[in-house]
Amino acid sequence: MAHSEHNRPKGSGVILIAIGILIFFFAPRYYKQDLIGGLAIIVLGFVLGGIGFYIAFFKKRK
Repeated sequence: MAHSEHNRPKGSGVILIAIGILIFFFAPRYYKQDLIGGLAIIVLGFVLGGIGFYIAFFKKRK
């Protein structure tokens, strides 16, 4: 039981941050073709990156 903190799976927040970055990287292609769809993809990337940032950094402080 002493190592339960050590054995927890880690990295789920980092994965969401990486997905958000990839969405931001590829979003300009969609934004040129479809204004509303591209804007929705940009917002989705921002939301996923924000959730990942919260999980990776701020949730640990509580």
